[in-house]
This record gives sequence, C-alpha cells and structure tokens, in this order.
Amino acid sequence: MPGISTAPGGTFKYYLCLSSPAIYTEVAFKHNPRKMQMSVLIPLIVILFLILLFIRYLMLNKKDHQHQNTPPCPDSGEFAEKLSTLIQIPTVSWTDHEKTDIKQLIKFQEKLVDLFPLVHEKLEREVPDPYGIVYKWAGSDPLEEPVLFLAHYDVVPAQEQGDESWHHPPFSGIIENGELWGRGTLDIKSQLTFLLETVERLLHEGFQPKRSLYFAFGGDEEISGTNGAQKLAASFKDKGLKFAMIMDEGGVIAQHMLSFLGDKPAALIGLAEKGFVTFKISAHGESGHSSMPPSTGTVVSTLAQGISRICSRRQPSRLTPQIIGMLQGFVPWVPLPLGLVFANLWLFNPLIRLIFAGNKSTDSLIRTSQAFTVIKSGEQENIIPGEASCLVNHRILPGDTIESLKQRHMKKLKGLNLTIEDAGNWPSNDPIKPEKDENQGFYWVKEALKESHPEVVAVPFLVNGSTDSKYYRDLSGQIIRFTPLILNQEDINSIHGINEKVSLENLERALTFYRNLLFKL
Repeated sequence: MPGISTAPGGTFKYYLCLSSPAIYTEVAFKHNPRKMQMSVLIPLIVILFLILLFIRYLMLNKKDHQHQNTPPCPDSGEFAEKLSTLIQIPTVSWTDHEKTDIKQLIKFQEKLVDLFPLVHEKLEREVPDPYGIVYKWAGSDPLEEPVLFLAHYDVVPAQEQGDESWHHPPFSGIIENGELWGRGTLDIKSQLTFLLETVERLLHEGFQPKRSLYFAFGGDEEISGTNGAQKLAASFKDKGLKFAMIMDEGGVIAQHMLSFLGDKPAALIGLAEKGFVTFKISAHGESGHSSMPPSTGTVVSTLAQGISRICSRRQPSRLTPQIIGMLQGFVPWVPLPLGLVFANLWLFNPLIRLIFAGNKSTDSLIRTSQAFTVIKSGEQENIIPGEASCLVNHRILPGDTIESLKQRHMKKLKGLNLTIEDAGNWPSNDPIKPEKDENQGFYWVKEALKESHPEVVAVPFLVNGSTDSKYYRDLSGQIIRFTPLILNQEDINSIHGINEKVSLENLERALTFYRNLLFKL
C-alpha cells in the first residue's frame, strides 16, 4: 500500500508497493515545507489551468441546430436566362472615364423593366442618372426601421491574361453543362438579380414585407463609386433615412479554402470593412547633370531610403473582434487541439498571429497592409531629376486610422527630405466597424442560411476589399457584407480574372436564401 511516514531526522519517505515479492521505492525529501508546498501547488495549478482551457472549449463547442434543406426555388432555369441576358450587356467601368460606354449602363437599366415587370409595377423607382437605380418596397408597418440592400451593375474589363484566355466569350452569357459563364456572374450582377427576382416572385404570391425594403444599385463601384453609390447615399441622408440593416457584397461561402474545416463550407459574413488610403511620398531637390551628383545623394536615393525604412517592418498585428468571432465560431467543427486554441485566444493570441503572418491571405486579416505600387522619377539616365515620388497603398485594419498611419510613417521618415500626403486618386476612408460585434443583421443572415445552406458554419468576418457600403456608414450601425454563393479558390481567382462563371445549383440556393431572408425581416 502507498504510504508516507516520518523517519528519524525529519526525512519524509514515500513507499509504493509495486508487486509481490514486495519491492519498495523510497523517495526522500529533506524536511522543507516550502518545497513540499511547491511540489503540491505546481501540479494543482497545471490541473486547474487545463480545466480552465476545457471549460472555455466546452462553452463554445455548441453546434447550431441544422435545418433540413428548403426546397429550391422553382424556375431556376428561367432565372438563369434572365441573368444571362444581363451578363450580355457589357457595363464595363474603366479608370479612364472616357472609355466607359454610358449607353450600356442605360441599356441595363431599361432591360430590368422588361425582365421584372411586377417590380416595376408595384415598387417606387428612381433613376437619377446612368450610374444609379433606387427601388422602395413599402412595408405594412411604417414604424419599423427599413432595410437597405446594395449591389452594383458595372463590371471590370474582361481582358485576356498572358497565354490564358476565356473558354467562352466574357459577355456571351452562355449556359453550358449546368454553368452560366461571363463577367458579372460572381461580381455581382448575380446579387442584383437575386434581389429583384426574389421580390418579383414574392409580389406574384401577394407578399408584403412588414418593414419597408430599399434597393440601391450603383453603376461605377469598380472605379470607386463616386458617381453611383456616393450620390445615392447622400440622397438617403438628405431624406433623413436610417436603416436597421444594410447588406452589400463582401464575404462568400468558402468551400475547401480552410483546410482545418475539411469539406465543411464556411459562410464568411462581413461585419467590418478595412479602410483605404494611398499615400504619395515625394522627394524634392535640384536637377542637374549626372556627372556631378550631390554628396547627399539624389532625390531617387532619398526616396529609396524612405521606402526601405517603411518596408523594414510591417504594420503591427492584432486580432479584431471579427476575426476572434470567426475563430471561436469554428470551435465545434475543428479537431480538439485546434478547438482548444481557438476557444482560448486570451492565451493563444500570439500563436495565432504568428501562424496568420506566414500566409499573405491570413496576414492581411491581422494588420494594416502596405504595398508600394508606383514609382516615378526621371526620364533620362544622364539627367538628375528634381523630383521622385511613389505611391503606397494601405488597407487599414479596424483600430488604425488614416491619421495614425500617416504619423507612423512620418516617424520612420524623420530626418529625410520627404513629404507624405493623400494621393487623392481614389476616395480614402477609415475602417468601418459595427456598433456591436454580432448584431441583428448577422442573426437574420445566419438564420436564413440555416434553411438554404444548412451544411455551412456561419461566422463573422473582416472584409479586405472596399465596397460601396463605405458611403452608407452613417445610415446604419449594422452593415452586412455577404454574397450567398459557394465558391472555391478557383472561383475566387476568376473574379476580376478570366473564366468567371457560376453553377445553376448555386443560383438556386442563393435565391432560396434571399427568399428566407426577406421573410425574416
């Protein structure tokens, strides 16, 4: 039998009977109460620590109730034909505005009247110019705060890329082997068409929403949205409108993009959006002949020093509430060791940031990015230029601001004859955060997904790109950025790339999602 006794001289002895014949092992400790306390406390602390980790894990390891699939919306083939018709209208936005074909934008606006007759018979419609369309579906209860849905109908150019080419012409709208091909099938004529088709069908059924629903579609989102969304948002603000939720493009249902989830798709529901700014950094000096350069170097070398200082260290990393919410939402669906890590970010936060920093996609979720994209100086090798400049683009993490980022750069550039200013080519904006980390809008979307996409895990997300919703930030504290399409990495690469397409099954399920969502509002 195990036992402890005190031998003469104050020595503690621990006897353990191992087997027969009796073999006794003696472990002796000098009589030291402090050592004895530590020998007991350390294992106890470890045990309590592990219990704490498991408690946090068990608190988050709760799977949502999984609904059965809602039957797909009928006539998905007819819907695909409507979307195909709109894909065939090349509403291309160019940074060189003179290249944009305004007639195509107008043609798109007019085609909507033909495709969705009930929408244009029953809803209020405003078309201020080729760059904007607004619909209002009056609700039965005027006291309920309205909801606003956003989309855009312009697309990026569909040029060939190197040796790669489109399998089908980008504006053909061809339907083949259960897929619809063309520019805008994913970004995002599909989202606009989902909304109008859902309203058209519900009107046919005699449905009226409880709260008023607004739909605002812009025609120049791909080139900053200053003629479309910015003006539409200003119009809403002038009317004193506020919205319970605003929903725009952003996150998607990611399939086979998160290895630790296996085959389980993740609905990445954007609750926050990174800010945007491009700084112009300039060096000024005297021009002259290259045979007599100044001892302090030319403006080119000064600018190079500045670039080197900024690039010497990335912006600081941190986990935003949206990324914390995303990882915690994965807890029930990942292996136990990873679940313990995700459930205890108070402890493993540095480890997660270290892992995220090793991949450019995940690194962009934990810090303000910085990318030097343009350098200009000089025209001839034997002439010292009098000016050199560069552009550095930033996608700003919530918690940083344009001003704090500028001050950080100025500190690094101290001592160099350099200036820094907003380049002003695109509208700049600070990050857009929600009033709450998980809000009513998130709940509505999550509940609608349970019926249309019951196999997905829905989690908060931080949107990297810039969307039209930035202009509406003062009109609602709940802006949702999400498109209910199941996409893999190849699909993501086709957005702004080549061979953009969408499956008809994807279209069916997205229509079911919007139907469910509008019923819940």
